[in-house]
Amino acid sequence: MVKSGGESRLRVEKVIAVLLLLMVAGVAVTAAAQVTNNAVSLNEAKKVAEKFVAKISATEDFMEWKDAKIGKVVTCYDVDESPSAYVFEFAKNGKYAGYIVVSAKKTSYPVLEFSKGISPLMRAMEMGIKAEKLYRLGGLMYIVKEKGKYHDLTTKEEVNFNKIKEGVKEILKDEKVRRHLAERAMEAKDQWEKYSSGTITTLAWYGVHIQDVPAFLWDDGCSPTSAAMVLEYWGEHGYPNLDLPDWWYNEPTDVNDGTQLDDPSNEHTDLTEELHYAMGTDNETGSTSPFVIDDGINKVCNNYGYSNWASNQWFPQPSWDDVTNEISAGRPFVLSMWHGGTGSGWSSPYGDHTVACVGYAIDIDTNEKFLLLHDTWDYNVHYLAWGDWWAISATWVRPS
Repeated sequence: MVKSGGESRLRVEKVIAVLLLLMVAGVAVTAAAQVTNNAVSLNEAKKVAEKFVAKISATEDFMEWKDAKIGKVVTCYDVDESPSAYVFEFAKNGKYAGYIVVSAKKTSYPVLEFSKGISPLMRAMEMGIKAEKLYRLGGLMYIVKEKGKYHDLTTKEEVNFNKIKEGVKEILKDEKVRRHLAERAMEAKDQWEKYSSGTITTLAWYGVHIQDVPAFLWDDGCSPTSAAMVLEYWGEHGYPNLDLPDWWYNEPTDVNDGTQLDDPSNEHTDLTEELHYAMGTDNETGSTSPFVIDDGINKVCNNYGYSNWASNQWFPQPSWDDVTNEISAGRPFVLSMWHGGTGSGWSSPYGDHTVACVGYAIDIDTNEKFLLLHDTWDYNVHYLAWGDWWAISATWVRPS
């Protein structure tokens, strides 16, 4: 029986439709595979951590990590409840030696953070919080959940997690952020391939560490605390008006607890508190607009006979060359990082964090780049992967 042309076309169209469905299904499977492939298992992350410890323990600064073993391990999560990172605590001879954070996603760098200082787990314990769940939103930015409440590990303050989620959605609309994340994913891909190749056995480590920058614990806000670290450094390096007694810089009394000034019997306040007021830091949250950090530093410097030391760089964002040039010139600076927000764009009280940058390091073989930071958790240096944020600004402090 001879079929009509219409019937032939119908059969062809059905065949095409089936082929299209198969193609779409194939694309969906490929996309799903890519998403799955981007996830890093705990076992994969453990191998990265062990390889990195083996490498870094060959350096003078981390020689005590040689033969250190993994102790406690915790999975950190993102705002969408997917794993974001794994924290590995290391011990040697039964004593805590430090921690390493490895990404749970191949769209970010394998080693995100490491230090001989206290880990996020220990930080939560110090705060008296029994962590039910730990969230890592980016470099040094941790949120801990306990009994349905969320706390910022930097400030100890309770935070509105729903607002943080809204802020993440908002900031991801920014084209600059999206471009940064895409570039980070490409760089991370190369690093993951080198770790999985099994050829990483040595460390081609190069860097600069400005040794004499003091480390202060969080007081009156992370931005004032970080700026006080930098100013004390200069007070001890040729600018005697800022070479004040230690108590002047960082008296451990917070202005956001509703009490009086730190020393009401004295017309002056400690330097961290002076910076707090000069920057307009919020008394309740301890947050500071990054756009006025330089203004606050300059106001305080003027009080001690110095002027126009600080300048803020935001547009364009600081590059790796900008940062390494500054550190190589012997100038520590203030670094602000964004990881989300409260739905109000860049002025986020919970989605940003400020630290003092005191050095940098790079593994030439793997192209892993790290900043050496004085966070406000403890007195140890914390190493953070370059680019482990959504956006940054720098406040350069250049005595003149």
